[in-house]
Amino acid sequence: MKAWFYSKEPLERRIVIAVGAMIILSLLYLLVWVPVSESYDLKSKQLNSKRELVQWMQKTAARITRLQGGRTAKGASSNHPLLSTVDQTIKRSGLGSSMKRLEPQGNNKVQIWFENAGFDPLVSWLGNLSGQYQISIVTISIEPQGQPGRVNARLVLSRGAS
Repeated sequence: MKAWFYSKEPLERRIVIAVGAMIILSLLYLLVWVPVSESYDLKSKQLNSKRELVQWMQKTAARITRLQGGRTAKGASSNHPLLSTVDQTIKRSGLGSSMKRLEPQGNNKVQIWFENAGFDPLVSWLGNLSGQYQISIVTISIEPQGQPGRVNARLVLSRGAS
């Protein structure tokens, strides 16, 4: 190759050197610079996305803390009788037509029977009782009905320690 190179005229040698340099620079650009640049752009986008997620999480955490503070104050100040609170929340949740029986068991417990109630509304209502009114489940029995998503349930609920 050396012999071939030196057998060329000086102008041809310069052209060969220039073309070789252009090929080397093109390969460096395509094999090194482009992948590094694309990787940098991708990592930069991922970093921005994660920063946005962290900001959202911080805002949401602050909101949750604020709401928990409100919930705790509301639940703590709620001096309504347990039976009244349970009855009102059942009606608001749309489970009133499924409730067949509601009876007190002393001052701090209530027993409830539901027939053909929607499972999802029932679970949502129970979560609301627990979260907003600090009413907990003492016992629960749930049996599926013939229709999907429909259940019969028997519950004993209590406010505070059971």
